[in-house]
Amino acid sequence: MSQQTITPVTHSIHATTAVPGSKSITNRALLLAALARGKSVLTGVLFSDDSEVMLEALTQLGFQLEIDRSRHQVSLVGSAGQFPNADAKLYCRDAGTATRFLIAACAAMKNGNYHFSASERMMQRPSGPLLTALQQQGTQFQFEHESGRMPFILQARGLLGGRVQVDINHSSQFLSGLMMAGPYAHQPLTIHAGDLAKKSYVRMTSAMMHDFGIEVDYGVGVTPQLGCYQGCHYAIEPDASTASYFFAVAALTAGEVTLTELSRRSLQGDIKFLTVLEQMGCMVTETTQGITVKGPRQLKGVDVDMAGFSDTFMTVAALAVFADRPTTLSSLAHTRLQESDRVAAMEAGLNRLGIRTTSTESTLTIYPGTPKGAVVSGYNDHRIAMSLALIGLQTAGVVIDGAECVAKTCPDYFERLQKIIS
Repeated sequence: MSQQTITPVTHSIHATTAVPGSKSITNRALLLAALARGKSVLTGVLFSDDSEVMLEALTQLGFQLEIDRSRHQVSLVGSAGQFPNADAKLYCRDAGTATRFLIAACAAMKNGNYHFSASERMMQRPSGPLLTALQQQGTQFQFEHESGRMPFILQARGLLGGRVQVDINHSSQFLSGLMMAGPYAHQPLTIHAGDLAKKSYVRMTSAMMHDFGIEVDYGVGVTPQLGCYQGCHYAIEPDASTASYFFAVAALTAGEVTLTELSRRSLQGDIKFLTVLEQMGCMVTETTQGITVKGPRQLKGVDVDMAGFSDTFMTVAALAVFADRPTTLSSLAHTRLQESDRVAAMEAGLNRLGIRTTSTESTLTIYPGTPKGAVVSGYNDHRIAMSLALIGLQTAGVVIDGAECVAKTCPDYFERLQKIIS
């Protein structure tokens, strides 16, 4: 594993930069383009570990992809709802979005046998609710070891349609996967998934389905209209989750950072991180160029319900170290089942840096203090590594162990960070 030493800064940072495309939008757009009729051209594509999983999977499923990495562009001709290859081996590595979306999409095929496997951590993460819903829809699974977990062979016979229930307490990706596959069911598919009020990624899925020509009806349940997606030119937004780390640089250094091409009207729920920055004392302005964050002289402690944008709770936790009072973050229980147990991993990293914390199953409280330099683990979790690195901007001797894990969403994160502080 590689280590990355963070360079402290002693001055306010003033910078204008850009961040890569959204992982969540990239993987949805790639799948929708594959399921569509006609050609799609996707711009602003993120090339990272997670999106590479989707690109590799689509290749295994028989698609010819035109990939221009220098222009962040992918072009492909969709197969109008039936993948070219009815048999494929799909290795999903650590990619939760790709795994759950591909499982649902493969189940919607009229016939086929698809072998799914992944990294050890990904196979430990929840998929059972999605598999149960698909079994109710006529999909059969042959499990190699443990029922409900990869590796398995998915035997596709199409989705029956009608009413189906799915538990999304652990991940709204189960619902998003079913929604994107739904237009190809034999009959209209109505998905019951409980309260969706704070499920920002479900709204993202619905909006993107609309852009590819399919409407979603919301009533007693969620019903994607039957039909066929249409290929299109689709521009992928910058990643709001990744943006949080660079906005945090302004907050930490009483500086000013502008991220181009990002809007508060973003499809991404993590844009709500800006509201938290405002509560902590930052000034946020939006222009035609992008969004600018100006940091205060003293950050304020906050109490925040992170439902709908929990991928940024670790960024808030890093900022909270330097606030004027303790910060408590809630609605975090599901994050214990992500790339790492994120509450425990963040707590362990902060403690190693000399910062006191307390936690429950769903909350984390950070008590401000003076951090000390130390080697901290990234826990093979990009968000843990990127967030803890921020503390090193104000503290000498912070070293991230396993720094390569940032490749999941921002492979050149440390280079980008170094560039804006230099």
